[in-house]
Amino acid sequence: MDIIVIRHGIALDASAAQQLGLSDAERPLTPRGERRTRAAAIGLRATLTDMPVDDILTSPLLRARQTADILASYLDDPPVDEADVLAPPVDMARLDAWLHQHFGDRRVMLVGHEPDLATWVSWSLTRRRDRLMAFKKAGAALLEFPGTPEGGTGTLRWLLTAAQLRALG
Repeated sequence: MDIIVIRHGIALDASAAQQLGLSDAERPLTPRGERRTRAAAIGLRATLTDMPVDDILTSPLLRARQTADILASYLDDPPVDEADVLAPPVDMARLDAWLHQHFGDRRVMLVGHEPDLATWVSWSLTRRRDRLMAFKKAGAALLEFPGTPEGGTGTLRWLLTAAQLRALG
């Protein structure tokens, strides 16, 4: 199973959202965040040329959902589904179990938040909850698993920042 992990794009600052009466879950992408996410999506499409995405799973938080919708439009419109297991805080074993139950060996993209994504990637590589890395906004990674995901069984194939993805586009 292949899993592409991507952090949401640049969102409205938490304090600005609060001043507007928006909850953390309601924080949208900024116009700059939308532009940069689209540019990163073009690079992601070029990177995934021979690897169609079967499904996109997103955190239910607005900024992640908006990111997922942008990505889908550049990746031949795979279905986008909200998954509560990607809402912060993410439980690593619960996410693994959920992926086992729902996806088998399909190629899936997960769209979510820091530090949860980096912690899950680290968990997938080492079965430890120590974060080995961090995702910048609209940054992505590809993990390969010999079967369904389980902590400690993943292999990191690549990790790219949004700037690197934009350069590939």
